Amino acid sequence: MNPSERGPVLRREGLGFTPAVDVFAEEAHVSLTTEEGHRISVLATPSDLRDFALGFALSEGWWDGVGVTPRVELGDDELGLTAHLIGAEQWGPVNESRLILPSCGGCGERLTSPPAGSSLAGGACMHHDTIVERLWGLRSQQPLFQSTGGVHAAALLAADGTMLLAEDIGRHTAVDKVAGKWIHHHASAPPSVLLLSGRCGWDLMAKVVRLGLPQVACVGAMSNQAAKLARDHGVLVMGFALGDNPQFVGPWTDMVAKA
Repeated sequence: MNPSERGPVLRREGLGFTPAVDVFAEEAHVSLTTEEGHRISVLATPSDLRDFALGFALSEGWWDGVGVTPRVELGDDELGLTAHLIGAEQWGPVNESRLILPSCGGCGERLTSPPAGSSLAGGACMHHDTIVERLWGLRSQQPLFQSTGGVHAAALLAADGTMLLAEDIGRHTAVDKVAGKWIHHHASAPPSVLLLSGRCGWDLMAKVVRLGLPQVACVGAMSNQAAKLARDHGVLVMGFALGDNPQFVGPWTDMVAKA
């Protein structure tokens, strides 16, 4: 399915308006399920859905990343698209409270710390100058944003320079997609840093904790709850990373104590 579509708009020209056509990011209903009985529905950009399903299973605790990687069967139903995961050696509990909400990150829920995971753990922390350099180049690797201006990006960067990137209408969904992409395409070496094209709230930091990532850098701000979660789990976060005075929260090798 195409991740974007063209549609009619009006363009302001001088004192009047002119009919025109523009490109919009596609937003589709996606149902994620497992053979064990997990089920959730989200709105997402309809691309990289196998990566999305696998990354969501990791960040939600449906699958712990151990053993055989689940297969993802794609399809559709009366509501939209479907992604069904099968074949894991062990599934997480079905009836637990949701760990991470797929929207604002905590509407109506207690922002409790999710259980830490280790599926993408093991990467060495990287110097912030190297991270900033790669973050500056992120935009050139976002074709869907360049055509629509309406999606977020998340990228995973390893110490050896390997970087994988995913785009989606949702910030959280972009993180799920790039996590699944790493498992599918580069599972032999762990990533070091999650790069975010926007801000970092509690929902994204909860995914970082579930995935076991040691470091985050975001173009925008971090929320107070994201900062608290990072401190609690020893995650180093750089906010306003492309600004003149970025902020740091968490441990750092040349700091006496964490911020």
